[in-house]
Order: sequence, then structure tokens, then C-alpha cells
Amino acid sequence: MKKITLILFSFGLFSSIICAEEEKSFLLTKDPISMKIRKYFEAMKKENIEFAEDFYSEKVKVSINDLDILGKKNYLPRLKTIHKSLFKEVNFDNLHVHTNYFSPEALTSDGKTMGEVNLNEKTIWTNVWGTVTGVGRTTNKKISFRMHMDFRTLDGKVVEMLAFYDPAQMNAEIEALEASKTK
Repeated sequence: MKKITLILFSFGLFSSIICAEEEKSFLLTKDPISMKIRKYFEAMKKENIEFAEDFYSEKVKVSINDLDILGKKNYLPRLKTIHKSLFKEVNFDNLHVHTNYFSPEALTSDGKTMGEVNLNEKTIWTNVWGTVTGVGRTTNKKISFRMHMDFRTLDGKVVEMLAFYDPAQMNAEIEALEASKTK
């Protein structure tokens, strides 16, 4: 009986290892993509919008909360406004960055595999968490809010970006800036 139990346990363990071999997604924190994302945030602290010119693909799809922006030519003016007109002394505190390299066999939310969703291309997403701090250029008020961002890269460029944060402080600064223009 002990031999049968041992054999079944060994078979089960071996089978699970074999099945796990099909999906080899992995996560890294010091890889070139994660480090490039870190450089992006360093550039944004320095208001270096030119870094973003080479960072994003021409057809980047940007989703910020419920706002969708298609194309680098449509997103970069927003980025410039945030850093040149709305806020100064921007910093990204407690930044955590890691990159997920998905196996073509990894499941997506609709039950398909990454290989089915992104035919003939690798699926690489970098996740970032941190706290945005800064000072409003119009109100001179300090801001601080948590954010989460995801960057999907392909051929060294960001082709999709997702950003999630509470926009209340940014909206207040936008309202103050607009009000100052009417005075």
C-alpha cells in the first residue's frame, strides 16, 4: 500500500512539473526593460519630455483610468502639459518596478492564451507602483497620490500603457490653471 501511495504521489508530482513546463512565464526586476522604465520615471522627474519621444511607439495606446488616447502625437502634448504647466518638483516615491515575460501558454482574462492574443510576438508587461508627489504650478499646493502603471513593450518601445490613480488633485490643478487664464 505504501508503494502504491508513493508511486501515485511521484506520478502526480512528476505530472504537475511536466504541465508547468508548458507555461514558463517569469518576472524580473533588474532586466533591461525594467531598467528602461525606471529611466523613464527619472526623465519625467527632470521634465525631460524628449525621453518619451523614443520611449513610446508611434501607435501607442494609452489608457488613463477611463480615458483612452491613441498615438504618441496625441499623448505627448498631455505629458508635456502635466510636467510643464501643471506640476513642478515631481517625484515618484517608493517606486516598485517589475517586468512580466508571459509564456505563449499563459491564460488571459477571456480564457485565450497570450499566444492566441498576441500572434507572433512576445507579451511583455512591466508593472509600476509608487506615489506621485509634486507642487501645483498655479496653486503652489503640494500633491501626493498613489499610482499604478503598466507598460507593454514590443521591439524596445512601449506599445500600450495603462495608468490608474485618483485624478482629484490633478483635476483641481487643471481647474485652477483654467481659472487663472480667464482673469
